[in-house]
Formats: sequence, structure tokens, C-alpha cells
Amino acid sequence: MARYKFVCGSCKFECISGMGREVGLHSSRVVMACKSCATIDVYTVAHPGSINTEISIAPACTSCHSTKYLEEWDGLTCPHCQMKMRAIGPDVDVERSRFKYW
Repeated sequence: MARYKFVCGSCKFECISGMGREVGLHSSRVVMACKSCATIDVYTVAHPGSINTEISIAPACTSCHSTKYLEEWDGLTCPHCQMKMRAIGPDVDVERSRFKYW
């Protein structure tokens, strides 16, 4: 999953995250926002009827450890002020060339 730096134009909240979901055979990696502590992170969510029992439990927030307030993030809404965020620059994990081609 590609990750980008996101910045809120209103409250200046910043995070590095992907967008959407990456679907696998038994589970998906989903970008979720916690409505309680206003953090954004990637979580593994089991598909209904999945045979993998290790991921069949609901994901818990990595910050406040609650399972109640996680919702899939739309990639646009700031979890702090509910205004629009935008992605800045390219994928943060892509190795950049040290040489410039003129």
C-alpha cells in the first residue's frame, strides 16, 4: 500500500498513511481513523467467514486501544477538525534517485 504525507489545511494536523484498502485472500489491510483519539493507521480486518482465527477479532486502535471508535478513513477528512486534508508529494516509501538527469 502506497503511503503519503497528509496535511490538514485548517488545523495543520499531519500524518503519513495510505488510502483505501488492500484486499487479500482472507483479510484486507484497511486505513482507519479512530473517532476517540483522532489517529489514523492501517489495520488488518478479516473477511467474513475467514478461516484465519488470529485476525478474526475486531482491530483495536494502536493509540487508545479501543475497538468501538474505528471507522474506515475516506482519505480526505481530518480526524481532528473534520475539514479536508490533502496528500503532499509522492509515496514516502519510494526510494528516490540521488542523480538528476538534465
